[in-house]
Amino acid sequence: MEGSLVQVRTFGDTRNFSARLKGRLHYWLYFVDIGVIALSAALAYALLDMASSPQSLVEYALLVAIAIAAFSFFAFNSGVYDWRQFRQHLNRPTATFGAILFAFGCLLIIGFTFKITGHFSRLWTGSWFSSVITYLLVSRLALAWYLNQPTQRALMSRQALILGAGESGQEVLDHILRFDGQGIEVVGFLDDRASRLPKSYRGVPVLGRTDRLEQLLHGKGPDLIIMALPRSAVDRIQCLIKKLSQWSVDIYIAPDKLGLIYADRPVFRLGGMSVRSLKDRPISEWSAVVKRIEDLCIAVPAVILLSPLLALIALAIRLESKGGALFVQKRYGFNNNLIPVYKFRSMYTDMTDVNAERLATKDDPRITRVGRFIRKTSIDELPQLFNVIQGDMSIVGPRPHATRAKAGDQLYQEVVDQYASRHRVKPGITGWAQCNGWRGETDTREKIEKRVEHDLYYIENWSVFLDLLTILKTLMLLIKKDVNAY
Repeated sequence: MEGSLVQVRTFGDTRNFSARLKGRLHYWLYFVDIGVIALSAALAYALLDMASSPQSLVEYALLVAIAIAAFSFFAFNSGVYDWRQFRQHLNRPTATFGAILFAFGCLLIIGFTFKITGHFSRLWTGSWFSSVITYLLVSRLALAWYLNQPTQRALMSRQALILGAGESGQEVLDHILRFDGQGIEVVGFLDDRASRLPKSYRGVPVLGRTDRLEQLLHGKGPDLIIMALPRSAVDRIQCLIKKLSQWSVDIYIAPDKLGLIYADRPVFRLGGMSVRSLKDRPISEWSAVVKRIEDLCIAVPAVILLSPLLALIALAIRLESKGGALFVQKRYGFNNNLIPVYKFRSMYTDMTDVNAERLATKDDPRITRVGRFIRKTSIDELPQLFNVIQGDMSIVGPRPHATRAKAGDQLYQEVVDQYASRHRVKPGITGWAQCNGWRGETDTREKIEKRVEHDLYYIENWSVFLDLLTILKTLMLLIKKDVNAY
């Protein structure tokens, strides 16, 4: 136990280069970054021999100063040089590149606003921008590679103590170890029940009772304290926070078991408090606007171009059997609301199943000759383009199911617990499940489970690209004559 104490307290040994650099690397990197921005601008200025007048130098220097200020503003607001997020930004330098793009974007806006773009050399600007981008790319790749070497991983690690070695503390350690790329090294537990607990858990020692905390914090001890105590121990937690408030150390309170399960969910400010979002409305706000525009841009031209085909199919249906050309069926739509879904009638009128209690099967005698053709080619679904224009459906989404549709002898919602979750978005003419082969008869539990699994994947990962990919895969299936369509 004393060995563990020494390990923590010698963390700040100034004789060790890595120890001296720890906690300062993000500062050094910031000053190197802005130094390179300024130096590359000066170098381009000198090499291009642009010092035509003293006024020219002042103008270019002012431009560089504005760029550095804009870069710094964006970088610090994005946490690029925040010690707690430093390793993540090195491994995924998107925010760093965003900062330099923001800086040069500000220069462009200023130039166009004041009509002074002609005062500055485009060759100089391009050379400057290219050299900075090259430096950022090379430096981040080199740093990420160096710091991810096994011998250097400790350089960027933040040492942590967990207060509480019980079930909650152990779950917190398990969670941290699963995300070791974030550079947090747990050096020990502290718990008032230390004598009744195992001496270590997963190689991390129990250092003793919480009254040793201040002893461990002397000198340059751990960087952060994680409290994993029961929520009922309010007084104890507040007492420890008060005791720790005199020390320069980050203090966190770990989530409970439920919080750890949803630890990957984002945190927002709501009513003056931080809350964790457990489930977001999918395809909402601007995403919903984009998807609606996408639907109309596809559905309206499709109706216009396919109108001759729609008229011919309607005529063929009417000529072969009695009844209307369209079959309207109530199906589950957005938010479990019932919507009228349009299809070309493919069955004999007296054999249609309004509630779909009996799903269509191969060689189904209820299906007409025209119906067999339009179902095989999926032409029977084309009237749903009008559902899309009305706003009840989308081009791509989970397929709408009839109210009494069954897998085997059980209703869909009885087979799959999360079945209703697929109704959080508008249903579609085609879907991710259908284009991945889960289409047609649902005579087994697995088939409806796979459909729902693919539908939920689509909902959670929606993008315009995913929609276009789904449409493309659907068209390929139609060309290949999908064997599951009947």
